[in-house]
Amino acid sequence: MQGYTLKVDADAIALMTFDLPGKVNVMNDDFMSAMEELLGRLERQRSTLHGVILTSAKPTFFAGGDLEFMVRAEKGQEEFLFSHYERLKSYFRRLEKLGLPVVAAINGTALGGGFELCLACHRRIAVLKPKALIGLPEVSFGILPAAGGVIRLTGLLGLTPALEFLTTGQKVDVETALKRGLVDQVVETVEEMIAEARAWILSGPEPVQPWDRPRQLGSHQLPGAIRAELAGLPAWLGQRVDREDRAVMRIADIAAESLFIDFDTASRIETRGFVELVLGPTAKQRIAAFFDPLGARAV
Repeated sequence: MQGYTLKVDADAIALMTFDLPGKVNVMNDDFMSAMEELLGRLERQRSTLHGVILTSAKPTFFAGGDLEFMVRAEKGQEEFLFSHYERLKSYFRRLEKLGLPVVAAINGTALGGGFELCLACHRRIAVLKPKALIGLPEVSFGILPAAGGVIRLTGLLGLTPALEFLTTGQKVDVETALKRGLVDQVVETVEEMIAEARAWILSGPEPVQPWDRPRQLGSHQLPGAIRAELAGLPAWLGQRVDREDRAVMRIADIAAESLFIDFDTASRIETRGFVELVLGPTAKQRIAAFFDPLGARAV
C-alpha cells in the first residue's frame, strides 16, 4: 500500500506521514486502506512506543472528505453509506484510543474530514502559514461532518462555541484557530512543529480525550450551566442562523444530544444524520455546483 510512511525514532515516537495519490490528501478509499495498515502496525507495536505524530508530506494537511463519492450516493444506499462512514469513523476512534498520545502536526490547510482527523488526536500543533485554513465547512454543502466532527468539536469547545463553527461552516486562519481553541499551539516552521510534538509526547501526557473521561449521562445529570445553555439554544439559533436549513438544525440537535449520551451512541446518530442529509436534494445541488472544470474534490 502506498500513500504513507511510518518511521519510529530513537525515542520510540512513530511519525505517520500521509502522501496519498493526488494533489491533496482526501478521505477516500486510499485513505481508509492506509489507515487500516497503519493502525494495525501501531496496535501491534504500541507496547514499545511512547507516542504518535501524524502529518502530511503535501503542502496541505488534508483537504477533507471525498465529494465525488458523496455526489454519487443515491436513495436505496442508506445501509451501504452508513456502513461506509462507520468504517471511516472507526479508524479515528482506534487512533484516539490507542493508549498512546497522538499529535496532529498540521502543516497546512485542514478542512472538513481533515480537521476531524485532527480532532481525533490528543493535541493539535499547526504551522503558521498565511493561506492555511482550518474549519468544518460541511454545512455549506448541506451536510454535516461525517467523521465525528460534531461530537468532538462540541466536546472540545462546548456547545455554543462549537455551533458557531458547525452551523456556519466558517474557515479561519491558524492564528484565529489558536485563539478560538481549534488548535493548541502554533509554530513558525515544520521542523519546530515536529520538535514540539515530540517534546509534548515525551512530557508524558495522559492520552484520554475529554469525551472519554468519566461523566454523568442523562440530561438530568448535566451541570446547571449546561442545562441553561440547552434551554437557550432555540433563541441562540434564531438570532444567528437559518432555522429552515435542515443541515443546521440536524447539527444543532446532534451537538446538544451528545452532551448527555455516550460518545459511541452519539457517533451513530451523527452518521445517520449525515446519510439522511447527503441523500437530500440540497446536498445534491450544492455539491454538484461545487464541481468546476478543474474538479475540486474534497470537503
